[in-house]
Amino acid sequence: MAGEESRIVDWVNLPAGLSGMSLWEGLHEAQIISIQSRLLERTVALHVEIENLRIFHQWPLDMRFVFRLDGVQSARALKYSIWPGTFAVPPGASKEEQERLVAEYQAKWREESANWSELEKALTAEHKQVIDIVDAGLATEKGGAVALRISGLLNYTAYHEIFLRAEKLTISRTDAGEVSIEELLKLGAAYWDALEQHEKEDIETAGRGKEGEDKR
Repeated sequence: MAGEESRIVDWVNLPAGLSGMSLWEGLHEAQIISIQSRLLERTVALHVEIENLRIFHQWPLDMRFVFRLDGVQSARALKYSIWPGTFAVPPGASKEEQERLVAEYQAKWREESANWSELEKALTAEHKQVIDIVDAGLATEKGGAVALRISGLLNYTAYHEIFLRAEKLTISRTDAGEVSIEELLKLGAAYWDALEQHEKEDIETAGRGKEGEDKR
């Protein structure tokens, strides 16, 4: 049976005073295009494509992020039967409002177990069998141990949630080497802030156009 220390960074059993960090700004709308596990080396590598950030920051077309977890202690996957009711995020909603609406909607889904090995095999970028990331979070212990949670749609239809617990997480770009969590979030924040500003300007422009038509 695992001791208290091995359970300390488990997403479902976080100790008092340790909370998860949202990775939404860096990973929302990204895609996990493959997962590679090596049981002997105790590693899991998530290969992630973040197209919106790649286009915005003008990175190379084939650039990917690799999330490498070393000393992996747990790899779990869940799938969800989606509540069939109506759901929509209104245009122009802020990031905070989007997160709240999505959380309320997801709370109505039914959780079911999934097989990790089958999930790995199902991911094939060539046939567009990828996980479209909706949300992600990270909890980090003082010693560097981590718990990573990622949720998203497999093949655009089946909602999954994956949980990884490991001794270390390293994030790297295939074209530029290692990046920190803070750097990834900063890159994402720049994109989402620019997008939100653009949407506000579109709404204001549309409003001025309507006022002009009404005065005619």
